[in-house]
Amino acid sequence: MAMSPENLDEMQTLLKKARQKDLSFGLCLGKKPEDNVFFLDLKKSGEVMARKAKAEGETGKLTYGTVGVKGKIATLMVEGKMLPGLAKNMKVFMTKNGIKMKVVITDPSGQVLESDGDEDEDDNDAVTDANAVDQSTDDTQGHDAPDDDGNDDVNDNADPAAGKWDQVAAALGPLAAKFDGASDPRAAQIVKAWAAAEAAAGKGDYKSAMGVAVKLKPLLVAGPADGASNSAPPNEAGNPDRKKWEAVQSPLEALYTKALGNNPANRSQLEAAWGMALEKAEGGDYAAALTIAGKLKPRLDEAANAAASGQQDEIPKDVVPFQKSRVLWSNTRKKMQAEMEKLEKAIVDVCADDPELAPVAEEASGLNQRLQIFDDQLEDLLDQITGTAEGPDRTRLKADANAKIREFQAALQDDFFKEVDGENGFVNVAVTATATQSLQAIANVLAK
Repeated sequence: MAMSPENLDEMQTLLKKARQKDLSFGLCLGKKPEDNVFFLDLKKSGEVMARKAKAEGETGKLTYGTVGVKGKIATLMVEGKMLPGLAKNMKVFMTKNGIKMKVVITDPSGQVLESDGDEDEDDNDAVTDANAVDQSTDDTQGHDAPDDDGNDDVNDNADPAAGKWDQVAAALGPLAAKFDGASDPRAAQIVKAWAAAEAAAGKGDYKSAMGVAVKLKPLLVAGPADGASNSAPPNEAGNPDRKKWEAVQSPLEALYTKALGNNPANRSQLEAAWGMALEKAEGGDYAAALTIAGKLKPRLDEAANAAASGQQDEIPKDVVPFQKSRVLWSNTRKKMQAEMEKLEKAIVDVCADDPELAPVAEEASGLNQRLQIFDDQLEDLLDQITGTAEGPDRTRLKADANAKIREFQAALQDDFFKEVDGENGFVNVAVTATATQSLQAIANVLAK
């Protein structure tokens, strides 16, 4: 279906703004060119606009990128799928909507892929066409477009790639400078990558410089992350408190499991103290974790030995397997986190020093977000089962725990988790395998 009058009006307004600054676009082709859905936005990414266009479009032919306007030329820099005949299609779309422009299609490096215009366009338009390609990277400084009257001065001896880089550097250089000294953990790598791009341009290798600029552009436009911290937690391997904690953690955890298996009266206090110790250790404050552990151990010894003296409360039947399962899932989540951090480090080690691959290193910092679905709700359910006597309530809790396990198992069928362990291309890890084995073991306990 055709775009609504309101959306067409907004598109025309934004195309005027595209004379000063390239805008993101999302495009869904219609069954006829006049039925295309072409959305622009000042801030949102092209991928977001493409999803919006798809929601209102009538085909599955989608693409996205940025659009800039200079004179009578609209240059679409395509970052998504290249759709054959796009220049001609968009020329018809614009003409049908009262917009008389030549359409040029480029790839992210500025290479012209397609161009469509009137046959009687003169050589001055050809010059403008070349200039339009120079706008394929976002010019956030806002340069005015020259009039399309053929009066622009043209230096035939100038290297067009050099001129294009000058525009890109003027636009993105100040944005890159904002990362210098910023608290964003990606700052150092971004500054290094941008410096490498400038160095490549200084040697006349504008292709490499532009390749880095295109990859860095989304990060630079977004700016440094707010509230990030440069200071890493004191969890380096040489920390003596860390070594002490690692020696204490496993036996104390076994004692904790045994103690809670007796369902002691001070159970909630023991859980809170143990949770605090783990939290401090995960944050790198091993000295505090050790202090808490020292105070906790005598209480755990007392609770673990309470059965012999007859001091414990009535214990629900067979609670130990469920409590062990709770500890198993807690440890599994920690191991998955550690394995993902191992992968992140491997990616950074390989990519960070290569300007072309630096953005890959930046993206690696977000891999841990993949683990957010594997939350602590299963731990909570297993803990509730531990404190619940056999009967309808325990049956309901077991059903909830099984449902949560199925949810986690379904998440592991995602393509990312199918490939992350041995096919990530950087280092072998055990993210999926660890989760799979633990979930099956817990399911077996719940089935008894």
